[in-house]
Amino acid sequence: MRVRMLPVMISVMVLGLCASNLSYAVGGPSGLAVQYKTQGQIGETVVNPYGLAPLTAVIRNGGYVLKQAHVRVLPKKGGQEIRYSVGPSTLLTHGGIPIFGLYPDWKNQVEVTYIRSLRGEEKEITETYDIWTAPVWTEVAGDPSKNPALVQTKVVKEAPKAFADRLYLLNNLGQVDSRSARVVWNNPEGGALQWNNLQKNVIVDTQGEIRWYLKPEKIYDPESIYQAGIMMGFHQNEDGALSWGYGQRYVKYDLLGREIFNRRLPVNYADFSHAMMPGENGHYFLRVASSDFRRPDNTRVHTVRDVIIEVEPDGTVLDEWRLFDILDPNRKIVLKSIDQGAVCLNVNAEMAGKTLTAEQLDETGSSKTPLGILPERGSVEIGLTSTQWIMTPPMIPSFSLPAISRPL
Repeated sequence: MRVRMLPVMISVMVLGLCASNLSYAVGGPSGLAVQYKTQGQIGETVVNPYGLAPLTAVIRNGGYVLKQAHVRVLPKKGGQEIRYSVGPSTLLTHGGIPIFGLYPDWKNQVEVTYIRSLRGEEKEITETYDIWTAPVWTEVAGDPSKNPALVQTKVVKEAPKAFADRLYLLNNLGQVDSRSARVVWNNPEGGALQWNNLQKNVIVDTQGEIRWYLKPEKIYDPESIYQAGIMMGFHQNEDGALSWGYGQRYVKYDLLGREIFNRRLPVNYADFSHAMMPGENGHYFLRVASSDFRRPDNTRVHTVRDVIIEVEPDGTVLDEWRLFDILDPNRKIVLKSIDQGAVCLNVNAEMAGKTLTAEQLDETGSSKTPLGILPERGSVEIGLTSTQWIMTPPMIPSFSLPAISRPL
């Protein structure tokens, strides 16, 4: 009896497996049916497509060839409209129409116009998409004395008509990140890791509304030597992408969060500080430190923010300017005679005006040395000069609409 039932049971099992596979082939993950929800006449909408810019999206091409795309992010009542054209290479790069400038925590309405092409048949389409976004989210450090909000804005003067369509990038510090507070800096082993605050990088319009922000957790880890640091030196490049540096890295991303490059500093250098300037030749000028400097007394030290390097697009270091060899060493006398709080941001207010002797400054390893360990001509002593040289105002660069239309 059991022998006769066995073929029947096997047949039923095979039939069940075939039916199951058939159902998957028809409408499941391995079949032809697409489960993504679509609003318009092309593909699905993906919000925050690269994980770094939550107020961006891509409307996928849905398998069509798209041409001549135009985007309008409709404003809130009394708000600022964002509109731009999308170039053909950008449509190919992102696999669809990139959307920039969405409001947070809002059901955004976005009007897109494009030509859809399939096997020689072209059709011009205009349609409106509803795109929900989440509220602005940022890490907090638990400091009850500081508001953890990304930014708090208030329009105190209405923008003139000629400037009403401007967007502004704000790059600021958040709370001190307590997760990295275990690192001390009283010898060459500390460096930029101690300087580590939560990140605040946001674009606002002339109404004070947030229209873009960087959610950095994907590329920022306060407990990692090579993934931590304060993000500084933001610049919009000729191609519309943003470049900046932090800690032991220098990076370039487009406004949708797509990585162009994310590199460690060349091994001969350390501790990016404040400035990453794109040059007219496509190279980058970075303010860094020497990771291993030998003083005349053969003491090897880690300097502080006193080297400028020129880096080619592929990461090759073309040249360096060792400011401790260039600037007049007599400036050390100037620093000893003024309030060292002018160049030491972490000096205690009650210590303002107090200075140390040359002998005290040479006590290597002393945690009481406010200037750190100086090479023969001083590293921190050039702080003011190098900052003024490498950084140019304004601190908040304007993102005009033509600049936005380039990357998109």
